[in-house]
Amino acid sequence: MIVMKSANLLMPLHSALEQLLGAIKQPLAIESVHTAMADKRILGEDLVSALQVPPQDNSAMDGYAIRLADLAAPGQVMPISQRIAAGTNGQPLQLGTVARIFTGAPIPAGADAVIMQEDATPCENLPLLSSTPWGAARINTSPAPGQWIRRSGEDVLQGSTVLRTGQQLGPAHLGMAASVGFDKLNVYKQPRVALFSSGDELVMPGAIAPQAMPAG
Repeated sequence: MIVMKSANLLMPLHSALEQLLGAIKQPLAIESVHTAMADKRILGEDLVSALQVPPQDNSAMDGYAIRLADLAAPGQVMPISQRIAAGTNGQPLQLGTVARIFTGAPIPAGADAVIMQEDATPCENLPLLSSTPWGAARINTSPAPGQWIRRSGEDVLQGSTVLRTGQQLGPAHLGMAASVGFDKLNVYKQPRVALFSSGDELVMPGAIAPQAMPAG
């Protein structure tokens, strides 16, 4: 209960809040809620990632995965030995070839750079391609080692704490939790708040018709 020091003195809001918060003797209980329903809730435990994001090296661009040692100079035409879409695992990159790769797809073993598709020209009608159903590509640039490759754990390392106890959760936090596999979150239960109004000038809605409302 908050007691006023003087009947004629209004308590400042910050003082009232301090007294209210100070009256809470025990921490609130923890409950588990679905991640999608945890917006604006207060996290009740540290969230530690059990996986890496991304889980493996993957392409940051649509383009071609290449082994730099196979590229002699810009303008070289190289057969496309495989096609790797996001969600699939490619085979080790064959010597002297490139892999058609798409954003988010795992980098095949042996590749050490990705050339974005704007820096290559597809070639479909060369004798070189008789045994390559995906054709070939002319590489028009000299990529740097690791170019357009997102490394495993670049965003989140396995075992790292991604969110801490006491964090008020918003859409970005919920997205982070979902990205590391949490479908439920332990959050503090919401406090129950009761509001009491007193005064002779107050009546319950509907208790007195508007036209019968007495003065004062």
